[in-house]
Amino acid sequence: MLAALSVLPVPEARFAPGVDYPAGAYPCSVAIGLLNGDTAPDLAVADYGSNSVSVLLGNGDGTFLKPRQFPTAFLPYAVTIGDWNLDGRADLAVASEGSGTVTELLGEGDGTFTGRRDLDVGGGAYSVAAGDLNGDGFPDLVATNLNKNQVTVLLSRGDGSFLPGVGFPTAHGPRSVAIADLDLDHIPDLVVASFNSDAISILLGNGNGTFRHWIDYATGPSPYSVQVGMLDGDSWPDVAVSSLVSNSVSVFLGNGHAMFRRRRDVKTGKQPYGLAIADLNSDGRKDLSTSDLATSTVSIALGEGNGNFLRSQRLPTGSKPQSIAVGDLNQDGMPDFVTAGTGSNTVTVFLNRGKAAPR
Repeated sequence: MLAALSVLPVPEARFAPGVDYPAGAYPCSVAIGLLNGDTAPDLAVADYGSNSVSVLLGNGDGTFLKPRQFPTAFLPYAVTIGDWNLDGRADLAVASEGSGTVTELLGEGDGTFTGRRDLDVGGGAYSVAAGDLNGDGFPDLVATNLNKNQVTVLLSRGDGSFLPGVGFPTAHGPRSVAIADLDLDHIPDLVVASFNSDAISILLGNGNGTFRHWIDYATGPSPYSVQVGMLDGDSWPDVAVSSLVSNSVSVFLGNGHAMFRRRRDVKTGKQPYGLAIADLNSDGRKDLSTSDLATSTVSIALGEGNGNFLRSQRLPTGSKPQSIAVGDLNQDGMPDFVTAGTGSNTVTVFLNRGKAAPR
């Protein structure tokens, strides 16, 4: 079955030209979610230069209203969406490099956010991810701590508050973190892009919110954004990480028990900061997309279903994009994507022109 999948032709991915929407100053990160109680996807943007998060409510057709800004801590770098107090309304968590905190903003259900709390994660917070790390049904947070070369875990009390952060060491320079069950033991694990060590750090979970000593796998130089997905058609999670200096994505195919085969490098535009994994052409195979800061492009590498990828195509985007997020922004069943352009103070929306796969 796997061999048959690998020889099928790969249909092209087709996107409309990008459309720019204003954000705050120097937007570094963008996330997609339902922020105001309707079914239209919305955007949350971490504005590094204005110490805020911008919320752009969606109209349901892939267009967005003007942003509304909400204050965060100093130099917010990354944003994620979840329901921290379990009230059925979307909340935000924003990692701030300058303050070394994660700002929690509780949603009112109408696209506004109040109840700000700044949670200490020890310094140099570049990334934040959410997941149930100790099996109690509550969404926990984990943030990178560049100053101490660790990730900091914040376990939820279930009411919107969190226990004090606990640090777990990584290799040097942790920039981004992803949560996934890498060894299929039903316990969340962590993957960290360790920028100064040219490696990804794997931290296997114990099921109670604690993690074992890290294991490193060498990447291309200066790894930045890490994602987990099924890239070769088997049942084992795979890892992809962007590499700024080599202008590539390093792909690690899993072979069981959180172990990975020799990496494969996929070329991108220059300085691929953001990375996303999604099936962009509805062929049942996962593809890679990156936001390339130095060339102000998005690179799309279409997957063949066996861990190999076709030569990437490039699309122009807003100036100096540092983040990319994928979601169905116009509710047509096809994945679209959006980038955050630090040089243009915009987010750029790309709508998919393909056809959704039949259900």
